[in-house]
Amino acid sequence: MKNDKLRIGLIAMTSLGFMWGSSSVLAAEKRCTAGGVKVECPTLTEKEAEAAADAFGKEAADFSAGKGGSTYGVAPFDYLTGVGKRANSDTKTFKTDSGYGSNAGSAKTELWDRVKNPAQGAAVYDQWTNNWSPKFGETLVAGADPNQGKTYYYSYCIACHGWMMHGDGPSAAELNPRPRTLTRGDYMNKKTNLELFTVIKGGGEAVSLSSSMPNWGNVLHDQDIWNIIAFIRTMQDVKPPKSIEEYLNPKSTFKPIKGDVDALNAAANKDFKEAQELIESDIAGRGGDILVGGGFVEGGNRQKASDVTLKVKH
Repeated sequence: MKNDKLRIGLIAMTSLGFMWGSSSVLAAEKRCTAGGVKVECPTLTEKEAEAAADAFGKEAADFSAGKGGSTYGVAPFDYLTGVGKRANSDTKTFKTDSGYGSNAGSAKTELWDRVKNPAQGAAVYDQWTNNWSPKFGETLVAGADPNQGKTYYYSYCIACHGWMMHGDGPSAAELNPRPRTLTRGDYMNKKTNLELFTVIKGGGEAVSLSSSMPNWGNVLHDQDIWNIIAFIRTMQDVKPPKSIEEYLNPKSTFKPIKGDVDALNAAANKDFKEAQELIESDIAGRGGDILVGGGFVEGGNRQKASDVTLKVKH
């Protein structure tokens, strides 16, 4: 394996049967690797993380009271439930109505639009995100679709990593170490797809870091993870947007790494297969011929890597 440190971490986790017990063992470890070099993990300060949590709490209170807009993201959106605003009120000052509270029904949100005008066929599965979030016509990871990846990211990753991947989720302030800022190109652009895949599927402990990052291998299929990686790649060096236009058109600085593993070539990649074997041996519930890690299950709008039609952006 090219990344020897990754291999050592995986072997320590599996072959030696070492049990970490809790994230406190590694809580003090705040350094990561980027391009094989130890660097300070890009995270928010404690003050910034607490401010983000407070903002999210305020939004929750405002939302239930019927006040529109967002204190935790891009106005004029209510992010608490992932419902994009479609109000008729003043969008310049973002004095919108959430559609709830005492004025329920006075402002219609994307939720109503989605019910009134449902997407046709399999597209309905992603309609709740594609109606109001960036929609990508290209991918930065061959065989992976960032449009499907963002659906899974919004479902599982926001609480810690935040809506825009800035490490400012509502739970971020409670974690030590805090979640990575996934938009830091000086760090993330040096991370290989294999490293990202390993930490998402196997959790922080798979790369000798904190268990605060759980393993998602029993929740997400491998293709789902590849799609999330494709979405993460679209957000490198994307700053908190100041307008809807900026929000809908993120400009990533990531360039595909030459020779990197991707969704299309993973099955034939020696390093990937080795990492997979080690991760799978540690995931609870695996074993025998009943549960096969990384298997593909048809359904919804999930596509195999070979069926993804998006071209790779270079």
